[in-house]
Parts: sequence; structure tokens; C-alpha cells
Amino acid sequence: MKVFSGWGASYDAIVGVGDITGDGKSDLVERDTAGNLYRNAGTGTGSFGSRVKISGGWQGYRGLF
Repeated sequence: MKVFSGWGASYDAIVGVGDITGDGKSDLVERDTAGNLYRNAGTGTGSFGSRVKISGGWQGYRGLF
């Protein structure tokens, strides 16, 4: 089943992290190939909001857990 099309081509890791924004909705964290971390807040309707950069310098890590 295809979930996304044309989204996240620059990401090398994507993790469903639960609720990190404190709004009761599950969020995503992504890392791009340059080592920047982004968060997409869950909307509660099966979708996610726009990405927000939350950190950089993570290119040295092999994975996000």
C-alpha cells in the first residue's frame, strides 16, 4: 500500500515518535541526508503538518530510534 508519493526524497530516516508536541497526537521525526532533523506534527486526522527543523548535525548517526 502506498502511503506517500513525492514526499521525503531527501530523508534517510523517518521515525514515528509518538506525541512529542504534547497535543495528544502522534508526530513524525525525519532526518535528511545533510543530518538535519525535522518534526511533522500530527493533525489527528491521519495527516501531518508542515515540517519544522528541530536540530542539525545528526549525519554521523546510522539510525534514529
